[in-house]
Amino acid sequence: MSKAAVGSPPLDADVAILVDWLELVAFFSRRSVARLDEIDNALTIQEEEDSFDDASADAERDERRERIEGEISERAESLQEAYPFSLSDDGEELRLRPRGQRMGACFYLICLILSHVTRSPILEVTPAAGAIALLRRRHFQALSTMAVAGHVAGPAISFGWPRPGGVSIADAIARACALSGTGLVRNPPGPVASRYVKDGGMDVIAWRPAVGGNPPPAEMCFGQAASGHGWRDKNAPDEVEDFYESFYLDRPACATVGVTIVPFRLGPDDYAMHGRRHGSILDRLRTPKAALDGLRSACDNGVVVDEVERVPAMNLWLVRYRELVRQAA
Repeated sequence: MSKAAVGSPPLDADVAILVDWLELVAFFSRRSVARLDEIDNALTIQEEEDSFDDASADAERDERRERIEGEISERAESLQEAYPFSLSDDGEELRLRPRGQRMGACFYLICLILSHVTRSPILEVTPAAGAIALLRRRHFQALSTMAVAGHVAGPAISFGWPRPGGVSIADAIARACALSGTGLVRNPPGPVASRYVKDGGMDVIAWRPAVGGNPPPAEMCFGQAASGHGWRDKNAPDEVEDFYESFYLDRPACATVGVTIVPFRLGPDDYAMHGRRHGSILDRLRTPKAALDGLRSACDNGVVVDEVERVPAMNLWLVRYRELVRQAA
């Protein structure tokens, strides 16, 4: 069944792709399990044309196992309870945790699937175009709003299009000003605003409360939800100046920061090359935990965090996609 949706990893796959392969197989499997020796078997078949001797093949397999276990450990340590998979005690199986043992699993699973809906070397049965559009525009927007709330440990307003309730840009900014206690909306917007027909170039507006919680906040945070491979060219700091000029009569009386939310598993080079321009980047090792923190702050502490009511719909999307794949197998 799972092999119908997930193809064999290529010989040159890095360890992140190999672990993604295991996670996808476990997600689609009716037993919620993926065996590490399936990777060994799949790669061995592809290597049969090469002249590896038994000793070198065994050494390569052992090294690959060690790297896979290290990557799984890094994901588990970074995400803690937001990581919905676990490695068996003998290291032979990666398992999707039972429902009662995984919190906010949809956050990680949505990031995992979005990482592979295009340009994937392993995912062969992708969602339909309409389902992908829903995943990108609504569910990842909701996930990003909760992730930014968790990132700043404060309120977050969903500003991407379509906005909850269909409110105007001016109304959304007026709400942000009122809730944060700083800034004044410009209505009608300034002339530069014609560039920003729908969302003002921003997807999330959030703020980190000051000590004691009194306004103004310690900082305003503008977030970009970048679900596609072009995320490097989409960042909030480049847009903030025109955004303020277009939609604020008085700017917030605090520092301004940016954050980009992506579903991909990024490496140190990505942060070194793009981190400064983006302000902060939440990748798959950060986004799910931040979203879970944001959800909890809303549910447990009453913090204003938009989109939390979409979590059941996010889970339903995942269930429907998995069932369609299983039925097609």
